[in-house]
Amino acid sequence: MENVRRHIPFFSRRRWGVKNHAPWSAIIQHTIHQFHENDLFTPAAAMSYFGLLTLFPALLVMLVISNRFAAGSEALARMVEVYPGSREFLRATVRSLKDVGWGGLATATVVTFWAGSWVFAVIERALNRIWGTRPRAFLHGRALTLGMIGAVGVLLIVSVFLTSVLVGLQELIDQLPIRVVRRSPWMEMMGNAFWQSLFATAGALVTVALFAVVYRFVPNGRVTFRDTLPSAIVAGLLWEAGKYVFASSLQYFHYDEIYGSVGAVVAVLTWSYMSSLILMFGAQLSVVLHQEHAGAELAAETPASPS
Repeated sequence: MENVRRHIPFFSRRRWGVKNHAPWSAIIQHTIHQFHENDLFTPAAAMSYFGLLTLFPALLVMLVISNRFAAGSEALARMVEVYPGSREFLRATVRSLKDVGWGGLATATVVTFWAGSWVFAVIERALNRIWGTRPRAFLHGRALTLGMIGAVGVLLIVSVFLTSVLVGLQELIDQLPIRVVRRSPWMEMMGNAFWQSLFATAGALVTVALFAVVYRFVPNGRVTFRDTLPSAIVAGLLWEAGKYVFASSLQYFHYDEIYGSVGAVVAVLTWSYMSSLILMFGAQLSVVLHQEHAGAELAAETPASPS
């Protein structure tokens, strides 16, 4: 039995507890087909709209927190880094918000929770459609959306903590008298690549955790982490890869010449829409994998008919 396990490929669904026999190409094709059938482009557009309404008030709230707590500035930087290609614009926006009074802060807090709750309300409605489950009662649904906003905040804190730990380790190791590393440019370059990959891995883990939490708790049905973890990993890797592709492609699309002063806002909205599409794709993939798993279990439990 141990030899059999040893020969299971790393990317096989059996290794991740998904016991079905359909090839990955059929799984992806079925997911794309169901994605179109459920018209997930529309909720993705609604998510990006409410996400844009949430972004700038949330930046203002985080700016006030960063002025009072040291970790707040790091959390603010993490929020800005979510939007590739618009970081300078968002940093300039944050700098322009420093003189906002308490009335503006109160308004920003209300708008953040209101628009943020609508982001998760749209996600809940779309995921219930994907899973074929009934929507929750209004108060129950709003309580869930507020809880998801809190979960995002917790994951943001976790991201800041992981980054701080890695930065501390990097500074500690840099202070060690390792003469070979310091004298060799090649070793120094390898060390920089190692730390960059480590930071990227930590960010990817937080992203996967966020997708897994959304896929597990937002649908109004019995969903397990076994159903959501493979799709969360796929969506998380797609999001991390899409972030670099989107940032690299912006230099070939002169959006500022087309949209003028609002070009950076259009870039933010475009990336929000792409992120929403990735989230919806992962949600649809989790349902397809669940159906494949249930079909495989049913086939295994059904006794073979006598010939």
